[in-house]
Amino acid sequence: MKSLKKLIAAAGAGVILASTLAANVTAMESYDPYSYDRWGDAVASQVGYTAEKFVDGQSIKGLTDYVSSMEGFEAGKADWKDKMGLKEPADLYLVEDTGFLYKENSEKNPGIYMFIADKGNDRIIVTDLDFNMVKYFDKFTYNGEELTLKKPEGVFVDKYTGYIYVCDTENSRVLKTDIDGNVDYIFEKPTSEVYSQDLTYNPRKVAVDKAGNVYVVVKSVTKGAVMYDIHGDFLGFYGANRVEATSEIIMNAFWNTIATEEQRARSTKTTPIGFSNFDIDDDGFIYTVTESTEVKTDTVKKLNPRGTNILSSITAGEVTFGDISPAYYSIYTKESTLTDIDIGPNGELNILDFAHGRIFQYDKLANLMFVLGGTGEQLGTFRSVSAIESYDNMLYVLDSRKNSITVFRRTAFGEIVTEATNLYNAGYYEESEEPWRNVIKYDGNYRRAYIGIGNALLNKEEYKEAMKYFKISISRNRYNKAYEGYRDQILQKYFTPAIIIILVIIVAWTVLKKLNQKGIITFPWQRRRGA
Repeated sequence: MKSLKKLIAAAGAGVILASTLAANVTAMESYDPYSYDRWGDAVASQVGYTAEKFVDGQSIKGLTDYVSSMEGFEAGKADWKDKMGLKEPADLYLVEDTGFLYKENSEKNPGIYMFIADKGNDRIIVTDLDFNMVKYFDKFTYNGEELTLKKPEGVFVDKYTGYIYVCDTENSRVLKTDIDGNVDYIFEKPTSEVYSQDLTYNPRKVAVDKAGNVYVVVKSVTKGAVMYDIHGDFLGFYGANRVEATSEIIMNAFWNTIATEEQRARSTKTTPIGFSNFDIDDDGFIYTVTESTEVKTDTVKKLNPRGTNILSSITAGEVTFGDISPAYYSIYTKESTLTDIDIGPNGELNILDFAHGRIFQYDKLANLMFVLGGTGEQLGTFRSVSAIESYDNMLYVLDSRKNSITVFRRTAFGEIVTEATNLYNAGYYEESEEPWRNVIKYDGNYRRAYIGIGNALLNKEEYKEAMKYFKISISRNRYNKAYEGYRDQILQKYFTPAIIIILVIIVAWTVLKKLNQKGIITFPWQRRRGA
């Protein structure tokens, strides 16, 4: 009997152990990290970030207590259950507190705070990076009137002034409020001839530059972001995407040149596709992403104050953002739909792919660094990604269907790649060589490391060795440059001795020829002829 009890106890312990192991396995990334080679083929890679934790609404400390203390709270009622967590969260914004958040509490130290646009619950929640709730916005005050939100899809905080901008989407307005919920200004549909009054005004995302200019992405507008000055006056549209010159568009343009006015009126109008989201860096550059798969040339842009895309000059149009499909089996095209962009502390471009739940991280020169994430239920995968933010070595990704935030931390491999990339992009090629060599120790498929080492060797005029690394990375232009340097080295090394030898031969031949003419010496072939 005792032995039977021991057997049952052991079996129970085994089940518990197996459950624990299963839980630990589930907590690990279920996707295979990869990168791309020179030919656009996906190759296995080391993971640059690892999913650290999964945070749903119930995990936000203090939220459930706050909701349960609200007037009219009814435990178990569906609406109140939703408010205990997140519901269709649409946007995420991280900001450093410069004294505006805790201006009345000197005991609180400035920190980093997370603003969540909880669309399905008509509110904005503010937490710290440990997911302690610090603010809750569901009501605002404007000129003595109480305002509420309806399906807010965007939030932005101006770190220079402390004002919070909320896209109150289904109320057709953007609220500019202080931290106490006092609305300073309401941005509404522009009353201008430039803005067609037939268009709805349903703001989705908002950003503000240092000068206080406000940029709003509106669902129905394809001409770019709706732009206001610091006083709320409508300035026009900013950063419109181009109309791509497809064969159909070219043909339509041709026929319109010879068509009658009546025929032109009936013809299909060509309009650009509006971008879906944006971010602004500390230098005032605005980065945009376009979700539509119909756009090929303007999927990601870096706009200067004039609205000119300067990223295209950096990449020369050679970068594909998102997943790449090799040309020789394009039937398996994996179209990415880019839904959000975040600019990291070193100028990294963190781009969110809605179609596949992936995060693509590029350096500031648009070189691919890491690919992570995917679709699924496990930690590190998503159902419906909606927003991404970064701070230091962390990434925060919002999922509107899982109603959660996934926190990623940079790995040791990711740290080495980031160090090498930052040194390289700053022009410290030789200093970046050792970190790049460490990258190869981790991941022999990491093409960028071979280019980095090659450029370091090129900078040190070690051309022959540089050629080897450029050959491995299949970097033809760099290989040709190294080859030219190597050729010049060979010529410089042997040119002088070769010239001296040639001169010695010429002088010796001249002397011997003169001696021969005087009969002092006879050449061997002359002796054979005489014989």
